[in-house]
Amino acid sequence: MDLIETRDELCTRCYACVRACPVEAMHAANGAVRADGDTCVGCGACVGECAHGAIGFTDHTQFVLDLLAHGDAAAVISPGFPGAFPDDDPLRVIGALRVLGCATVWEAAAGAEMVASAYRAALESPSGRTVITSACPAAVRLIEVHRPELVQSITPVATPEVAASRAARAAGYSRVICISPCAAFRLECCRTCRGDETRAVQNVEGGPDAVLTFSELRELFDRLGTHIDQCAPSAPDVTAEGPGRMLPFPAGLLHSLDRSGRAFREGAVSATGLRECLEILDAISSRGIVASLAEVSLCRGCADGPAYPQGLGAWRRRQAILSYISVMEGAGREGVGGTPILEQLTRQGAGEIDLLRTFSSGPSPASVLADPREQAAFDPHSGKPDANQPRRTERGRPTRSASHGFAADSEPVDMVAYSPAMESVIALMQKVCSVSSTVLITGASGVGKEVVARYIHRTGNRSCEPFVKINCAAIPETLLESELFGYEEGAFTGARRSGKPGLIELASGGTLFLDEITEMPMALQAKLLQVLQEKCLVRVGGTRQIRVDARVIAATNRDIERAIKEGRFRNDLYYRLNVIPIRVPSLVERAGDIAPLTYHFLEKWGARYGRPHQISREAREALEEYNWPGNVRELENVLEFLVVTVDAPVIGIEHIPAHIRSARGKDAAEVRVSGIMPLRRAVDEVERQLIERASETYPSTYAIARALGVNQSTIVRKIQRLANDRGE
Repeated sequence: MDLIETRDELCTRCYACVRACPVEAMHAANGAVRADGDTCVGCGACVGECAHGAIGFTDHTQFVLDLLAHGDAAAVISPGFPGAFPDDDPLRVIGALRVLGCATVWEAAAGAEMVASAYRAALESPSGRTVITSACPAAVRLIEVHRPELVQSITPVATPEVAASRAARAAGYSRVICISPCAAFRLECCRTCRGDETRAVQNVEGGPDAVLTFSELRELFDRLGTHIDQCAPSAPDVTAEGPGRMLPFPAGLLHSLDRSGRAFREGAVSATGLRECLEILDAISSRGIVASLAEVSLCRGCADGPAYPQGLGAWRRRQAILSYISVMEGAGREGVGGTPILEQLTRQGAGEIDLLRTFSSGPSPASVLADPREQAAFDPHSGKPDANQPRRTERGRPTRSASHGFAADSEPVDMVAYSPAMESVIALMQKVCSVSSTVLITGASGVGKEVVARYIHRTGNRSCEPFVKINCAAIPETLLESELFGYEEGAFTGARRSGKPGLIELASGGTLFLDEITEMPMALQAKLLQVLQEKCLVRVGGTRQIRVDARVIAATNRDIERAIKEGRFRNDLYYRLNVIPIRVPSLVERAGDIAPLTYHFLEKWGARYGRPHQISREAREALEEYNWPGNVRELENVLEFLVVTVDAPVIGIEHIPAHIRSARGKDAAEVRVSGIMPLRRAVDEVERQLIERASETYPSTYAIARALGVNQSTIVRKIQRLANDRGE
């Protein structure tokens, strides 16, 4: 069975899926584009990119119904399932699984706790080489097929889902169905010997018989008329004891080993997302990095898996998962949350469960090189390498010479965003990254406008081309024209004999980032407008038109409309730049990101200076309650200061700068509106801030409703309205 299937009647041969596939597994054949089962890793990039619905995951729904008809099937459910049903009680979802016919329901998180000892051993007894986790089947497949030299580095242990599946079989259940956020888990299925039809892509001993994705489960409930809200709530029969439920989050496996972050202090690293995975695999292969343990996941944690139902924001999924974790931990303390897996196996008289897993490293197919980012170009019409095309890099883009001093952007992009305020920003960035529309980024100083610009560049179709940044306020006005547009020989006294290309010309093919655009002199604004309109420029002292193809991203922390009224900025240039406006919220608007950013910067600066630190709860809360007029930049600077100056292993409240400590409690409860506005709009703004703050504080809509003194249905309705407003 293949992971990906094509509906020929819907395929328009637009080749969006070909460009999206990181391993060039999509080829044209028989009038449509199809996935090559030998090289596909199951990442789902092609499915997400296909706008016509022609590419999809192979459907296991009917096979699952056939297994359930036997009456003895165990369901192993991945811990991210509440994120697929954020408006439903997750315990009623478990009840709905029983209505479908599942004989028992086991948490796959319990399997994570079974395999934890193998990973702790890697941390506690470093082998001198980097050990790679095996929890993400798509990442494992990427290594097996495309980076076979790293197969020996994979931890020889089963995924949590397979561990739980083997335990269920040992407890007497002959049929196992895994419910997961990713169709790549179908790589973990086993081939049965009962005569049942198999859905195994490759045989993994003791794995599930079939995998049902979260989106397929939701569709199955709808098809069968199963109303979740009418099902009796039910806890899983076999549960995790807590830490394993962290698995869906970025670096979730490492955090499940020790919530305090001990794994990172002991030399572990994590890579989430395709780009980070490819970079860390390169580093491991070249021994540019040696870590005790490297967690790799082709998604940003399973909570961002490709087989979630469409239209659910990442923050809603994560909030629902966190709420479920809280409910189950409370149920565990009260003794009503199901049976821990080891206790269940003891009751069933099952012996020790084999958690080992072997990995193959067969030769890569002839059409695919060892590094998926350095493959020959493919002719999409024939599906074969085209010797006449340039060498191609990730996502099928041509490599670029750095002869003029600019290469592909290699600056790390520290995008840490979990708050609802950043949800619409991220959604918009993901939409614009693969097109060439001009973007205007606004926001206060220090909010991270350059980070947003680099993220758009690094995740878009120009990521292998130069990213050229120009700070219009930092270059003297007398030099700005020649720096931007370049000059010809003899253009002015001191000019080079050979002339010099300008920064706009050097950005051709890539991205031109114009920071502080409102500081550009009016005379140069007219020349820039001409470049944007005509896609060509003339060097200073020259007459020849030079074609340029640069994606322009501009940014400013000024009120650009006010600058237009004051005659300091051209309105026609503003309209040319403001095609895709992105406003980056201030840190006080995204207060839910302060804690994740704090841990991120502590890890970043601790690793750079060799001074790892933890932070106390009281100190972290002081940071969360400060209003941060300097935004993310100020927060990072404070944390760098603390890492450098604090000798104690834990940063306490006494180490926090006095001006931050003194502000504690003053503004924490403030909900503010800015300026004079219609009363109705002010009421809506206050309501939005209250609901967003409560969503970041309380684990469920019921708790939010109690805190705000309204009905739970009112909260659900208002949250949905806010989500719709952000999507418009």
